[in-house]
Amino acid sequence: MSNQDDINAPIRILLLGSDTEIGSALLAFSKDQNEFEWLCPSESVLLGSQVETELETLQYDVVIDALSLRHALQDDYSKVQHVLSLLSEKKTAPIMMISSVRVFSGEKSASYLETDEPDGTDSYARVLIASEEIVLRHEENIVLRTGWLFSGHSDDFVCRTLGLIQDGVNLAYKDNLVGCPTPVSDLARVALSVIKQRHYGAKNTGIYHYCCAEEISWIGLVEAILATSGQMDPKVNVEVESIEDSLMVMDGEVAQIKRQSLSCRRVFNHYGVKQRPWRSNLRNLVKELYKTN
Repeated sequence: MSNQDDINAPIRILLLGSDTEIGSALLAFSKDQNEFEWLCPSESVLLGSQVETELETLQYDVVIDALSLRHALQDDYSKVQHVLSLLSEKKTAPIMMISSVRVFSGEKSASYLETDEPDGTDSYARVLIASEEIVLRHEENIVLRTGWLFSGHSDDFVCRTLGLIQDGVNLAYKDNLVGCPTPVSDLARVALSVIKQRHYGAKNTGIYHYCCAEEISWIGLVEAILATSGQMDPKVNVEVESIEDSLMVMDGEVAQIKRQSLSCRRVFNHYGVKQRPWRSNLRNLVKELYKTN
């Protein structure tokens, strides 16, 4: 990413997916910062037949793909991949694609490194892997993989779980996953920090991982939401149950828990980005949701 002649000029960011949870978090995080200028084409433009013409009229320094995580399983996602190909081939500006730990199968016993080969086999993983390959064809681009995102908006997992708790519904989940919950606001902090450093001369590119510190099981995350709910409403009387998956017990042995967590040393070594804890953010979010309900 080349420096502009005017070092005080804002960084012009072409944001794909401004109305997604990640896009909204990026805009909210930078709301009072004059160092960013956002270009936010609508999905109808990005997925339309005239997208190449529309993009030609825009001037920008970097592209953020916040659309892939939401659109990857939709029928029109090939159009998003077409846009990524167009932008990457033109080399007008570097791209940062937000991707997911779900490109991995989860069979590894430790946190995944950037050097690990994506081996996910489900439809979502295969589509994201293909998009990562498109972006990584150009050496100036970055793929930023993240963990279990939560925002507290729309049909977010935290919102759905909280709704069930408030309705007095006992919770039952398969407890075969371990990962790192990460608020979208923290992901926005990291993405914009990397973009600023790249804009002002940092050379590192390629694949990076970021998620919050502390692994937890899926049931453990639900229990953390429930514990905070109990602080806000002493009348909460909900139990969390683990569903026994018949596929998890074979020949009397418990099958391996799938690990969906990421090693984040590289982004710290290259960009000084430190992992933050997720529990305090989750508590604040649940408390906010109680106030607004």
